[in-house]
Amino acid sequence: MKKFFALAFAVWLPVAAAQEVRTWTSASGKTLEAAFVELKYDQVVLQLPNGEKMKIRLNQLSSADQIYVGNRDRAGIAPGVAAAPAAEAEVPPALEALFGKRLVNAKGKKVSAATLAGKKIGIYFSASWCPPCRAFTPQLVAAYRQLQTEGQPFEVVLVPSDQTEAAMEKYMKDHDMPWLAVPFGDKHVQALKEKFAVAGIPKLVVVDAQGQTLSAEARGEVAAQGAAAYAGW
Repeated sequence: MKKFFALAFAVWLPVAAAQEVRTWTSASGKTLEAAFVELKYDQVVLQLPNGEKMKIRLNQLSSADQIYVGNRDRAGIAPGVAAAPAAEAEVPPALEALFGKRLVNAKGKKVSAATLAGKKIGIYFSASWCPPCRAFTPQLVAAYRQLQTEGQPFEVVLVPSDQTEAAMEKYMKDHDMPWLAVPFGDKHVQALKEKFAVAGIPKLVVVDAQGQTLSAEARGEVAAQGAAAYAGW
């Protein structure tokens, strides 16, 4: 069985009827293919394709997965029944102004910017062709993963400066970036660079959920303090 995250554990139960298999993402960015069975208190029961079932704490899932579970649980959808398409959460105006309505992950899948709501956001200006970027990215990934493990409401959004979409996607995959990115070629890429006066990369700016700047020099803070820099934002 795949290791999803530490607080998950497996149980063997009778195999239920065929269910909707989807990709689940943990708060640390790891993924797993499984079907939703039920929510018991704060435990989400999932069924793997081989019939094995596992329980996972709700707060250890990504924001999007928590919304998915909540929609199914509130609707009382039984195992084996596909959920009706849920109304997508509205993107707060301040976040839409910064990023638009859609971001992408390292697999190129579109994700609603609503997943950033209520969080501090590191806007990361970077590119694969930039040596200082390639040196700093692993430090940021490590800090991000630690903050996710601690349950801190923090996200990162990559603002790419690569020359092609393929280069951007390879950069995200090669460095195992667990966060989202502004789509390649999107108008918000240039708008963000202008708004935050980006003259060189890498640059990390931290803003709050209303788009107000908390730190314009977060790159140096993360390089010096790692995840501990979060306390100062």
